[in-house]
Amino acid sequence: MKWFLPFFCLVTAVGFSGCGRGAHYVVIPDLKRAPDFVKESYLAFSGVPRIDLAGSYSWRSGSVGPGKTPGMQREQSRFVIPIVPEGWDKSQPVPLWVSFSSNKKDQRPEMGALRAAMSTGQVKGQNVDYPERTSGVVRGKSAWQSAVEDAEKRFGLRSDPRAPIVSWRPRA
Repeated sequence: MKWFLPFFCLVTAVGFSGCGRGAHYVVIPDLKRAPDFVKESYLAFSGVPRIDLAGSYSWRSGSVGPGKTPGMQREQSRFVIPIVPEGWDKSQPVPLWVSFSSNKKDQRPEMGALRAAMSTGQVKGQNVDYPERTSGVVRGKSAWQSAVEDAEKRFGLRSDPRAPIVSWRPRA
């Protein structure tokens, strides 16, 4: 039993330090080539966030079980913002989307934080909608894709069908 505590501390330290399986971010050297990186789990990129062309998708999670009423939870929303190269125009496909989730009514702080982060250089995030991750879900039916479809309809955008959708969180 004397060995258990040191062993537990070592395992815990390695797990929390990220030594085991830390994220390896693949850098997208040219944003126009972002769709070539759709199968990568973690991406680093730079570009122009088009916050004015954001899309969203909202839903209420259903509560299930005895004594619970469906739809009692707060509304959840998924937001996507197209990230484009300098000189991009709406006739070109969107090469990459940044996504974040929120249950707040005002997303201006998150959008401002994204704009600030993008202005300082690369942004890193997890690619959340590549085919292996959404197995069993028809691409185009996830909350991320529904938010992309919203932006496409509202602003006349066209997304590259292989455009990565990268989950990003503002630093606290």
